[in-house]
Amino acid sequence: MSNTLSNETNQRSLKDFLTLYNVITENCFDKCISKFNERAASQDEATCVDVCTDSYVQYNQRFMFNFMDHQERRKRDQERAAAKVAEQEITEQLQLQQAAAALIVGSEQQATETVNSPSVLSPSSPSDPAQAPGSELIESNTASSVNGTASSHPGSNSSDSKAG
Repeated sequence: MSNTLSNETNQRSLKDFLTLYNVITENCFDKCISKFNERAASQDEATCVDVCTDSYVQYNQRFMFNFMDHQERRKRDQERAAAKVAEQEITEQLQLQQAAAALIVGSEQQATETVNSPSVLSPSSPSDPAQAPGSELIESNTASSVNGTASSHPGSNSSDSKAG
């Protein structure tokens, strides 16, 4: 595969060189050659062609140098941006992990507190809910509803509801 890639790169380089050569030849010929009376170019035309090709070659070298410099700067900028994005992603992942750990610790603490907290019915209280503290209210409300009277709130007597 690397041989194929190398071959394609060489072909591309040759194509670019031939394109540049053809552009230089055409432009310098159009600019410098004006007399077709003689078989060879005159001294002035030859000098003009030399200067023209030299200027194109120098221009191309400067252009390629600037292009390569620009590509290197662009690559460094992209690497910096990618590193910054990766750093932000790592920071976000760490924050998410810390938040998840805090939630886990919080839920473990809550579960521990629930297990260790005294239950509603303490071991000394009777297991029968009717004998538990506050069961008198339930019994009195039940008795008043059986007698046909309803109390407005749990602490009221049936005699209070009849008077009102």
